[in-house]
Amino acid sequence: MELQELNHWWTEKAVRKEFVPPTYRELFGSIKKDLQRKQMQIIVGLRRVGKSTIIFQLINELIQKINPLNILYCTFDKKEFQEKTIEEILKEYSKLTGIDYKKEKVFLFLDEVQKSKNWVNDLKLIYDHLHNLKIIISGSASLNILSDAKKNLAGRVVYYELKPLSFNEFLLLKGISVEKDKFLLYKETLEKEFDKFKIRPFPEIVNEKDTNFIKEYIKNSVIEPIILKDIPKEFEDVDIILLEKLLDIFLKNPGQYLVVDEIAKELMRAKKTIYNAIFYLEFSFLIKRVLNFRPSIRAASRKLSRVYAYHPCLTLLFNIAEDKFAENLVFFELNTKHYWRDRGKEIDFLKDYIPVEVKYQNKITNQDLAHIRYFLRKYAKKLQIKKAYIVTKETEEIRENIELVSLLRFCFDGLR
Repeated sequence: MELQELNHWWTEKAVRKEFVPPTYRELFGSIKKDLQRKQMQIIVGLRRVGKSTIIFQLINELIQKINPLNILYCTFDKKEFQEKTIEEILKEYSKLTGIDYKKEKVFLFLDEVQKSKNWVNDLKLIYDHLHNLKIIISGSASLNILSDAKKNLAGRVVYYELKPLSFNEFLLLKGISVEKDKFLLYKETLEKEFDKFKIRPFPEIVNEKDTNFIKEYIKNSVIEPIILKDIPKEFEDVDIILLEKLLDIFLKNPGQYLVVDEIAKELMRAKKTIYNAIFYLEFSFLIKRVLNFRPSIRAASRKLSRVYAYHPCLTLLFNIAEDKFAENLVFFELNTKHYWRDRGKEIDFLKDYIPVEVKYQNKITNQDLAHIRYFLRKYAKKLQIKKAYIVTKETEEIRENIELVSLLRFCFDGLR
């Protein structure tokens, strides 16, 4: 594909409608606002979450204000660009458009940049010497993007993580308008959509009716390309079979404790090999670890960390139990790094010290509240915690300073 084909707005003076859906992700506003900043903007995220769509929407907005010729887009998903340096692409751009990229204000959009050789050094040189260029890039392989950029582009970059759809974004893409402060008024509508949302967190499958197709989509368009292409491309001597086995172990039982000794023994691999493979899976947005937080010293221990799917939809291939799926969904929505465990007592998650338990059932007994009450007695004053939460199946009430909230309402409202 030629550069002019990728940049059809040079001649058509607009971005084609099929590239710019009328709805915008929640992250779009922040990225758009930061276009005025000098720093490079890096959008990272799991495959198929819609990074390219945001780029085209940004381009579409810019065209309303500037000459379309001053906007250059290149995707390194196309093999013909992967062997070229970014400077070579810029020179080709200037030759085609007559725009001097060394002097004129140019917006440079680079999609799937991790597939370009020497992209970090190329961009560092361009950023430091060509102050007229505004650079916006995206990438799926978090490990390459984040580690290389943080090491070599420190102070030059603003990062954004585009995640799978939130429930509110899902409703927006479905064209369902709901007033945020009138949950009860719209509860029946929300209940009808909620089960659909849980397994359709990607923009392309929001309206998909076939559950089997959704499972195949997640397998073929998300998981397998990461395991078979993204990770091996970035690292030498990757054991793909080991990655698949580990992913199966973690996705079949999200929330399990990470006991590397046992896994190494079961799979007959060295502990270092297991650690490396887990590292690849985590930074490719397939799994996430949750650390055991020690409130007494305000620090986290890597011992007895727990492992969840990055998003519970990744577990669909294994038909896990409802309560496990719900727990993983709460983890994703909270976006937390910590849980708490001490002397046989445990809290599923801590969000800014606030304890959150998941009890995906309708009847909540005093025994179900025991660990949260213990935690509050011990740490509420020290950590200035005023409230705690239990996410339930349907039950909603307040018991002392513990709020019981349904999974539906939690995904709609968050921690209120």
